[in-house]
Amino acid sequence: MNQIILGSIALSVIHAMIPSHWLPFVTIGKAQGWGFRNILRTTLLAGAAHTLSTTIFGLLASFAGFQLAEDQHVISHRVVPLLLFILGIWFIMQHIRGDGHSHINEKMVKGKTYKQLVFSLVIMMFLSPCFEISAYFLSAGTIGWMAVASIIFIYNLLTITGMLIMVMLANHGINRLNIHWLQHNEQLITGLTLFCLAIFNFFID
Repeated sequence: MNQIILGSIALSVIHAMIPSHWLPFVTIGKAQGWGFRNILRTTLLAGAAHTLSTTIFGLLASFAGFQLAEDQHVISHRVVPLLLFILGIWFIMQHIRGDGHSHINEKMVKGKTYKQLVFSLVIMMFLSPCFEISAYFLSAGTIGWMAVASIIFIYNLLTITGMLIMVMLANHGINRLNIHWLQHNEQLITGLTLFCLAIFNFFID
């Protein structure tokens, strides 16, 4: 259980910090002349939609884990590390290929009212869940629904809170904040994080 909690915390924090999850709200908001409250409100709504769809997918993984409860040790120490390792390879390959991990196409939001923009951003984020956390949902399902509820709470709280914090930091220092390196390497950072978590889950009881 400890590796599930710690791994979920690490993934949620990294997930919230990568620019594709918060920078578009700042850039779009400033381009449209939104106030700071509107930028935060939009981030909150879109972030909640994003975590909701990810949680729904995670619950399906948890149900599969529940069916495999008798193999809990195998799932947590073999299957989960393997899934994290495969996801890590995928993210690193995406980085090598130069494919971005953007949930929002900023060209699609031009010429719309504030309400239309918010609706578009919420839908875009809902339709692009992140699957990295699903391995932990699977493992939690083998333990029980209280473990699943813990993952849901951790993931939603840390992801949305982290997105809001990053937006606040960027909004107050967007001209001084150098995030080019982070933007360029966010796939690599995610992949290496998943590799580290795969090793952690393989060796830690």
